[in-house]
Amino acid sequence: MRTAPFVLGLAVALAGCAGAHLDADEPIASKQTLEKVTPLKPGASGGELLPEQAAIDVQHYTLRVDIDPEERSLVGSLQMTADVTAPLHDLVLHLDQELQVDEVLVDGKPSSFRHAGGLIRAPLKVALSEGDSLQATIKYSGRPHVAVRAPWDGGFTWSQTEEGMPWFSTTCQGEGADLWWPCKDHPSDKPESMDLFVTVPDPLVVASNGTLQSVTPAGDGKQTYHWHIASPISNYNVALNVGPYERIDAQFTSLDGESFPVYFWVLPESLEKGRAFMPEILDHLAFFENVVGPYPFRAEKYGVVETPHLGMEHQTIIAYGNDFRPGNPDYDWLHHHELSHEWWGNLVTNRDWKDMWIHEGIGTYMQPLYLEQRFGQQAYQQEMRRARARINNQRAVAPREIQDSKQIYFALDGSHDNDIYYKGSWIMHTLRWLLGDEVFFVTLRRMAYPDPSDERVTDGRQVRFSDTEEIRAITEAQAGEDLGWFFEVYLRQPDLPVLEARVENDTLFLEWTVPEGLEFPMPVPLLLGDRMLRVEMPNGQAEVALQGQSFEVDPAQRILKASRRRRGAERGR
Repeated sequence: MRTAPFVLGLAVALAGCAGAHLDADEPIASKQTLEKVTPLKPGASGGELLPEQAAIDVQHYTLRVDIDPEERSLVGSLQMTADVTAPLHDLVLHLDQELQVDEVLVDGKPSSFRHAGGLIRAPLKVALSEGDSLQATIKYSGRPHVAVRAPWDGGFTWSQTEEGMPWFSTTCQGEGADLWWPCKDHPSDKPESMDLFVTVPDPLVVASNGTLQSVTPAGDGKQTYHWHIASPISNYNVALNVGPYERIDAQFTSLDGESFPVYFWVLPESLEKGRAFMPEILDHLAFFENVVGPYPFRAEKYGVVETPHLGMEHQTIIAYGNDFRPGNPDYDWLHHHELSHEWWGNLVTNRDWKDMWIHEGIGTYMQPLYLEQRFGQQAYQQEMRRARARINNQRAVAPREIQDSKQIYFALDGSHDNDIYYKGSWIMHTLRWLLGDEVFFVTLRRMAYPDPSDERVTDGRQVRFSDTEEIRAITEAQAGEDLGWFFEVYLRQPDLPVLEARVENDTLFLEWTVPEGLEFPMPVPLLLGDRMLRVEMPNGQAEVALQGQSFEVDPAQRILKASRRRRGAERGR
């Protein structure tokens, strides 16, 4: 998928118009003991783009896999069509070393190859130039990596139903799809479309991405499911979910009046629970559409599938393994969070993992927004307090340096870093205070769909790559002012601003102390007597005459900041 560069003129024009994932109630570290991970750990996705891979733009993948659940093995072939964008001498694709490469064909002819270090390298007999097309086929086989603690550890999750039937699925966000099929493993390139042919023993059902084209007999008691993906898709979002599924069907009418199917694949023993859960699925869809625009993949489907792992945001086929457990408040946080990624992750995708906060931070903030709408302001504030307690501030949420998937999810000391989730959510919470609700919610929608006309597109052109600078430009276009200071302080470095408050001679003095002396004219909420004021801080300072009245600084915690330095009082009479 070729990236269309964001043009500043677009942002100006807009000024006049409107997965491995964490439990919302429990940080991941308390659920799983995670190994410490050092930067550039083998098995990470993304990072520095190899020159040979930078020189190709993948147009289409056709993936064929024949899976033997008893042996936990597969035989597969991957056909790739790509445009060449720079001089190219070697075909280079990723594939996990646990799998065996049996044959490589380039433009239909066998090629020599080397499979080492997780890379397949095949020299081209004739060098290619910009504008050429490349076709390659990789035939491979073996036993794919088994996920130890999916979805945080990628691979196949093999399980059984209550009746002893095979039940398995794939997850590979952190490691990349090369755990189970050959691909260009980098977030900056998506195929424009994809076809999957998955062969499994009958009567197992394959629930996957896109739309089901056919189910055909494959001999030896097997069937082949053909799924077609019509929109660009990240490789880690391509997912297999296989079991003796029953399908629950519904229809959802989108904002534009278009109706599309909603499917929920469940195990037979979960059928009644699944039917009872479908109204909540539809309610979550309605919330997201109202807040950030139409469901992006309504030309295909919205699918949810019961899985033997917790969950993942696989495009049009959300993995759900939360056992139908309501949260506190009474809603299914897991489904809501994974659904958020259909917008923040699948519609809008970071071209490098360094901007993963766009997926996780904005996606996480959608949960308090939903709680506010459904349960009220108190539920919203309670969710923000929970998130605030989990912020680490060890490093920048959106570093400028290239990151692989392990680097962005783990802090420098190897511990799991929640900041792309919770600090990202708090950054959005603070941005809402800065902009005010009217401008903020228009901005949030434009972050998803930069041009309102994009909301009507369903042929794949609605999908785009983004980064922190584009999100900043969209925000500034709506705000009508330079907000570089906001993004610099909150996203480009780790330390939080400190608000100092002191009282002298019945006057409240407010002053921001900001890391590295950065500019920070953040206005401050002040409850003075019974009036709520917005105290402007043009130079990071302000004075307020108290006139003997009681006061409280930022009583509703609207601003992400460090603990205040007490040089007088934060509240008083």
